[in-house]
Amino acid sequence: MTTSHPGSDDRFQLSREHLLLGVDGGGSKTAAFVASLNRAGEIHVLGRGFAGSSNLLLSATELSVASLNQAVDQALDEANLECGSMDCTVLALAGSTLPDVRNVVAAWTKTRQLTSHVVIIHDVYPVLVSGTDHAWGIALIIGTGSVAFGVDPAGATITRGGWGHWLGDKGSGFDLGRKALAAVVESSDDIGPETMLTDMVLEKLGASNPREILKYLSSGVDTRRDIAAIAPIVLDAAERQDRVARLIISDAVAEAVKLVASVSKGLALSRPYPLALAGGVVSGSQYFRDELSDLLGRMQPAPEKISVVYEPVMGCLKIAQAKLLRP
Repeated sequence: MTTSHPGSDDRFQLSREHLLLGVDGGGSKTAAFVASLNRAGEIHVLGRGFAGSSNLLLSATELSVASLNQAVDQALDEANLECGSMDCTVLALAGSTLPDVRNVVAAWTKTRQLTSHVVIIHDVYPVLVSGTDHAWGIALIIGTGSVAFGVDPAGATITRGGWGHWLGDKGSGFDLGRKALAAVVESSDDIGPETMLTDMVLEKLGASNPREILKYLSSGVDTRRDIAAIAPIVLDAAERQDRVARLIISDAVAEAVKLVASVSKGLALSRPYPLALAGGVVSGSQYFRDELSDLLGRMQPAPEKISVVYEPVMGCLKIAQAKLLRP
């Protein structure tokens, strides 16, 4: 699976302006961008929309579809356009490589009449497209979940992680949140060390004591997302030099590096490679990135260039751009 960046070749001219829709859907957030592709092949974003989780593997179908609709509707409204006017739609959704998920997404695209030219891809691929110059290397997402995806120079691909919180997602926002909550209750039971996470977690949850944590978790609609929302507190506490929080972060970083190492080994990469990072945990914390970069630097081969992709949905638009500009 490879793509190019033909927008950089100004010798190729489109016969008219085209309209693109890109959607990036994950465990916590769904982003939709509507853009124009002018005759010179340049992308201009016209509208943006955002919603909650659209991970069809881990969230109810109704909830995921509602998030997709909300994000797309917001983007179209801002652009003052309708679905049927799109020339190319690229959907990067968690779990989209599985037949059941693809069937649900395909049915939704027909209902929404997103145009006949719809591309459904793994949600990690746009990160690689956005964060590397030639669409080869490794992409690592550390958000609500954790997954790594790699493409070698010949176009071979491999995915590691992305198993969900029941079986994996080590180092993810969910993992950070779960370990933080466990540290709080263990401290409360005097079987674990004291940590500033206790006061910080209770304040976020509006709870007066650790026993109320169970009530908070059982009353939510999406418990996985609620637990992952604790991750920023862990990162904050680590920056404040809380020992427990730093140990949690250290373990998370080690798990993230394992994913990258597994992809590198699986692709038999023998020379330094570009690495693109995305996801709320890694993109939202300089502390996490510094720890990650330090450990990655000890690998052989190590990444030669590390970039942070703050808006993976732009990768969807670049993929649509490449398809429309392809001779």
